[in-house]
Amino acid sequence: MENIVLIGMMGCGKTTISNLLSKELSRPLIDIDEYLVDKYDMTIPEMFDISEDYFRERETICCQEVGLLENYIISTGGGVIKNPKNIEALQRNGIIIYIDRPVELILSDVEIAARPLLKDGPDKLYQLYKERHQRYLDVCNYHIQNTSSLEDVVEKIIKIIKENK
Repeated sequence: MENIVLIGMMGCGKTTISNLLSKELSRPLIDIDEYLVDKYDMTIPEMFDISEDYFRERETICCQEVGLLENYIISTGGGVIKNPKNIEALQRNGIIIYIDRPVELILSDVEIAARPLLKDGPDKLYQLYKERHQRYLDVCNYHIQNTSSLEDVVEKIIKIIKENK
């Protein structure tokens, strides 16, 4: 069975939605950021301290490994779309779902200090959204707005999965 791969901006709800989907569909869950931290025994900020390229290279290796799995819920980091190899690996055996949440709502939920790419302030999030939104749309199989409840988003995803069996 195909994986369900969630992509979208940091703070759009991927982690929480993937946890809810995992429970609802009784499927195992892999969060690529957690997988990366465990595999390399370093935090993401530590990797970014070396360089963003250092982090992105390791992220690609993890996407290639996780893309070989079947029947998983996979939550990705916000920048996973920066390298086409990541998406190719995840599409090999997965349905890509873009969770789109307005930046204003993300900013009301996210602890900015905990996000390496946001150390320069909230304007960076608007810039990232502008840079990444079209790419998310280009690579996804389905685009879902996260503007209501997380349960509503989960229901929409489950409906998509059932319609595509």
